[in-house]
Amino acid sequence: MEQIESTVVQNLHAIEELNENDVELSPQINLKEPDLDDPILKWAERNIAEDPNNKIELMEELKDMIFERGECEPHRMDDAFLLRFLRARHFIVRMAHRLMVNYYTFRETNPTYFSNIDYSKLLELGEAEIFTVPPYVDQNGRRLLYFRIENWNTSQFTPDELFQAIIFLINAAILEPKHQILGGICIIDVNNLGAGHAWYLTPKIAKSMVAVGYSSLPHRIEAVHIVNGSKLFDYAFGLLKPLLPEYVRQKIIIHSDLDSLHKWVLPKYLPKRYGGIHKDYRYNEWLSTVSNNEDLLEEIESYGYTGGKDFLKSL
Repeated sequence: MEQIESTVVQNLHAIEELNENDVELSPQINLKEPDLDDPILKWAERNIAEDPNNKIELMEELKDMIFERGECEPHRMDDAFLLRFLRARHFIVRMAHRLMVNYYTFRETNPTYFSNIDYSKLLELGEAEIFTVPPYVDQNGRRLLYFRIENWNTSQFTPDELFQAIIFLINAAILEPKHQILGGICIIDVNNLGAGHAWYLTPKIAKSMVAVGYSSLPHRIEAVHIVNGSKLFDYAFGLLKPLLPEYVRQKIIIHSDLDSLHKWVLPKYLPKRYGGIHKDYRYNEWLSTVSNNEDLLEEIESYGYTGGKDFLKSL
């Protein structure tokens, strides 16, 4: 995997000499498009075919395809919105169009994931540290999302509530152009996976996982790292794996130990529990940084999150 050059990576020290102050924190969700001289645009041109010379032309082509085929009725058609779908599909217009159709179909068939959100539950999920989003990125500039399954009390939170939270977090991250370009990384900690958790690994849940992770939201998860496996996990994943498309399976890396994880995500960009240097962060801390960004709050509400602005301002 090609890495973005940075002085942070070039000057990497031995892990025992590092502390959190050695890593720049990036808590803010930056809605600004990269400057023309930003190296990320060169990376985008090489890796996702984002060419500034034909970007506008491809957005117009996507608009035409939406109107001509009539398979979905987008609630907005501005360039910033269309660009999210093109970036998620390497500027291949027909694939970006299919993603948009999938997106609106997913919203229509799963309204509970997007509407009538109990924001108090989102706060409780954040406090429980089932999902966490740290205020730093990995060595490639990608946002990190952690899912710690041992913290999921199945009698307290339903699978639907977990999906509501993860989709809300993804929709917030999608607003950031650098995230649209680079994609994100997911680390799933299956330590203390119990029978109560495994019970929910059904075909319906598998379908929703694929939709949220890969086929129906305008973002890219570049890799899913699974740590702290067990015999129960091996059995449960063995049942789930045939339900996953091949392109999803190729993104999943199961690690036998932390040394294996460190080959993909450097310890400098991991919490202490995974052999890194950082404390644990709740996603509430990350989301609270957006509360004073009026443009971002408006974007959140544009996704249909009625009350989302007030929720974020309360953090």
